[in-house]
Amino acid sequence: MLALEAVGALTDDEHAELVTALQRRPDLQAELEELRAVALTLADATIEPPPPTLRASVLDAINATPQHPAVAPVVSLDSRRRVPRWLAVGAAAAATVAVVAGALFIATSDEAGPGDQVAAVLEDDAAQRIAMQGQLTGLTLVYSEGEDAAVLTGEGLPLPAADRVYELWAVRGEATPERVDVFRPDRQGDVELLLTDIDPASAVWAITEEPAGGSDAPTTPIIAQTA
Repeated sequence: MLALEAVGALTDDEHAELVTALQRRPDLQAELEELRAVALTLADATIEPPPPTLRASVLDAINATPQHPAVAPVVSLDSRRRVPRWLAVGAAAAATVAVVAGALFIATSDEAGPGDQVAAVLEDDAAQRIAMQGQLTGLTLVYSEGEDAAVLTGEGLPLPAADRVYELWAVRGEATPERVDVFRPDRQGDVELLLTDIDPASAVWAITEEPAGGSDAPTTPIIAQTA
């Protein structure tokens, strides 16, 4: 979603969902700004007059493509896609969109991202798997010593209300629980939360349900925890 937002290609609903996510994860804002800067740089670098043969090529492609009768009224996409003006001017701008999207993919694929590390942890045969018990069932903390990271994973979890999130805590003895991260399952109730620089044996890991954005201290009873 960050890459699509950078080139103005999210729907209004997707944009609202991303805004909510950024409120929960302000650390992603910096990544979004970097992607926007890349998109603008590539746009400036690739803007050029279209070749004289472009129009003919497009018309030939249209003539060679079977045209089916419309089955529904044509609806303007202006209200659905907030495409920047420079992306909507002529065929050359359309080509620029493709270049930007491809370059963003290349730029983010050269280095391992969070998704790669999540997969590495979950696929580590030597990883330690710690089931969480309690009212919120189906959660497991998977720790890979080789990756020096853990993934909190679960399937079919109940979704909290729109203004609520789950929050993960590290509980060490009588000390105040330490805030670790907040998360919401996807629409199917699945979650894969990457946790770095943690030692599962150093604490009891607990989950509560908190207001959106999380709390500095638990405000509800623990609904899941490791033994």
